[in-house]
Amino acid sequence: MKWDWRNGTGEMGLKISTSRIAAAAEVTTSFWEVQTVYWNFSSFIMKLMRQCGGWLGQLLVACILFFIIVVNGQTFVTRLLQARTLVGMALNSYWKSILNFFGNNDYYLYVWGCILCIQVPFWSVGGMFMFMDYFNWPKWTRKYKIQPGINEPIDLNKLIETVKVVLINQWAIANPLLLVSYLLKKMTNTMPGIYELPTLERFLIEMTVLFIVDEIALYYVHRIMHHPKLYARVHKKHHEWHAPIAISVVYTTKIENLMITAGTALGPFLMNPHLITLYVWYTLVHLRGLKNHCGYHFPWLPTPEDHDYHHMMSNACFGRTLALDWLHGTDKGYHAYRARKKALHEQNSAELVNNKSE
Repeated sequence: MKWDWRNGTGEMGLKISTSRIAAAAEVTTSFWEVQTVYWNFSSFIMKLMRQCGGWLGQLLVACILFFIIVVNGQTFVTRLLQARTLVGMALNSYWKSILNFFGNNDYYLYVWGCILCIQVPFWSVGGMFMFMDYFNWPKWTRKYKIQPGINEPIDLNKLIETVKVVLINQWAIANPLLLVSYLLKKMTNTMPGIYELPTLERFLIEMTVLFIVDEIALYYVHRIMHHPKLYARVHKKHHEWHAPIAISVVYTTKIENLMITAGTALGPFLMNPHLITLYVWYTLVHLRGLKNHCGYHFPWLPTPEDHDYHHMMSNACFGRTLALDWLHGTDKGYHAYRARKKALHEQNSAELVNNKSE
């Protein structure tokens, strides 16, 4: 799609490449064909596992998958490569349209592109959780609260104060740092790739390194902030929320926000990833932060219960995942807490069954 701001009559115009439409249609058709086959095959596998049950069903499914790969492996790989080529062509075409829309201006693409990738998902998802916490609606979400009865409903004054602190941290610290980063990259001629999309391999490698560096940086920065000489001045404000809400991920002192932002930006500084990778990275980091602080354990999402426990106890679960907590033994209290909680739930369930049988 090519954006043409002025046509021959001086009015706003839009020129659409027919080849791009055809490519997009071909990709869409291939996608739905693959989706249909995948859905039918998944339904068959799930039905087979239910009928056979246990390890026998799993073994049978493994044998079927192995047979399919051996017999149709070459055809599958060929189709996969064709789909990858078509998708790559379509994505490159759309990316060039975006570049043309912004006039290939790297300032808007780097600074405001990253800001939008942070602000839009943060306040969309964060706003949804604020609505749920303030109105206690929809009611079916209440059963997924990790700390039921706390912040139900949330105190309006505390919520307004949190929103103020978050906005200040975002627009006085985090977003200006993106401008500083842009200026430094222009001065040192190290602007990331913009005009061509990265290959899938490069994207996956960059994302993997970013996640690893961020995990290491966050764990040790977080533990440092819990040092007695720093905690009161730097990190205590964040722990005012003993039962956190989603946007409280950025409810911090300015020093803490600067430290956490530096940790998050360390990976991009070391890798200098493609701009698209940077967009995805900042989006995922902030969505993950919202999830870890939301206070709900929805069964279709990874549990944030470990970070909820951190806000309750302040002496465990310092990482975004539990990898380094396991290495340093700072997850033991959390696992003991989970075991007690599970035992209590089983006891209550057994008592409920006994009461019904009587």
